[in-house]
Amino acid sequence: MNRKPEKPKEHIDPERLIEASEAVVKAIEEVHAATGRHVDPVGLMGTMLQPKCLCEFTRFEVEEATAFLERLGVITR
Repeated sequence: MNRKPEKPKEHIDPERLIEASEAVVKAIEEVHAATGRHVDPVGLMGTMLQPKCLCEFTRFEVEEATAFLERLGVITR
């Protein structure tokens, strides 16, 4: 039986997760202040609306930070 090897799961350091979470909250606030819209932070990645505070983070890091903030109840989709 040929099985595909499992793709190693990405890992985010806890400190990096907190930094990314702070950037996600800031990005949501910036975009809401500028447009009046509530946005999905992951959806901002690579768009003209992407705030500078998200530029130093990968899509994976923003996804993980967004999920973390959702679990905490800080943001909702």
